[in-house]
Amino acid sequence: MLTSPVWWSCDEPSSDRWLIEVAKWFGARRAIGDDPLIMLVASSGGHLSHLLELKDFWGAHRRVWVSFDVPDVTSRLVDEEVTWAYRPTTRNLRNLVRNLGLAWSELRRLRPDLIVSTGAGVAVPFFWLGRLLGARTAYLEVYDRIDSATVTGRLVRRFTDAMWVQWPEQASLYPNAKVMGTIWPDSLDDAVVPANEVDECAGEVGAPGTVSSASGAPLIVVTVGTDFHSFDRLVAWAARWADDHATDARMVIQLGTARDPGGAAKRIDGALGSAELLALINEADAVVCGAGPGTVIDALRAGVRPVVVPRRGGLDEAVDDHQVAFAALLSERSMVRTATSEAELHAHLDQLLAQPGLFAVPPLTSGISPGAANLSRALEAMLT
Repeated sequence: MLTSPVWWSCDEPSSDRWLIEVAKWFGARRAIGDDPLIMLVASSGGHLSHLLELKDFWGAHRRVWVSFDVPDVTSRLVDEEVTWAYRPTTRNLRNLVRNLGLAWSELRRLRPDLIVSTGAGVAVPFFWLGRLLGARTAYLEVYDRIDSATVTGRLVRRFTDAMWVQWPEQASLYPNAKVMGTIWPDSLDDAVVPANEVDECAGEVGAPGTVSSASGAPLIVVTVGTDFHSFDRLVAWAARWADDHATDARMVIQLGTARDPGGAAKRIDGALGSAELLALINEADAVVCGAGPGTVIDALRAGVRPVVVPRRGGLDEAVDDHQVAFAALLSERSMVRTATSEAELHAHLDQLLAQPGLFAVPPLTSGISPGAANLSRALEAMLT
């Protein structure tokens, strides 16, 4: 049986200590001998991708997920028990209140022993109330937040037993945070060449960096991910290039919430299921995306170095400019190419036409990283 953890260290204000007594009153646990229950809380996109990388841990335990009812999530959590939270959560007071009610109901009903999250805002009510009800909590800061703390991280820090970060640069953002290593590779040094060498793939349908249609036209996949912020800038830049190269290249644009620009490119409204998007990426000669870690890693695992256009907070494409810093870090490590202007994006795509296979790289391994292994061990220890 897991006992209610100590909430605060001795340097916390004494005025907060009344909460401990409330936690003890509410925090009745299930009977000794029952299998522990893990609650995994994450928004869609890269937040969910983080937790999926920890399957070595959660796959061995009873679990329930909390996330959003969108194609990206439903396609990846098939056959899993999921509680659907209200969205969007970013600076949305109404949905915070609704999710507080949902968290109270689900936490009282399920009584999880451990709550694990990578954000975003959906984690906040589950951590606040989870601690009140005696659950242990573990928060992992995301892979793509290098230079500033997330709002979610700041809001849950005092309500978590374990505050973990992935990069040494993140350690200064949170007092007492522990660096666990990155959940995904942090360079292309972790890439491997498939058993059939890359040179032997030339001409094969769907091989990275090769022509994947009888017409000889390379396939360019443009995806904006699952963020509720529209990314009209990237979509418009890509669509104009496609119009100028309608006979030279094929382009598929996943619009998300962006306006449909029309034109020669094939457009897919809204979000795609994970399997559909991965199928496109595996066929692609080029992947163009924002600086979201999930899509970047998916492209690298498919053997394609993506062209990244970072979202800008000042243009209402994201909550802030964290993608700018993250894209710069990945570019320094040669994991991506970056484009910060329409001319720069078009130049990258023009190069692809002149040099077929330009973006091909040895695919990243899909095995568990040292960081993910560290996290799995630490989470297992929290259940004992």
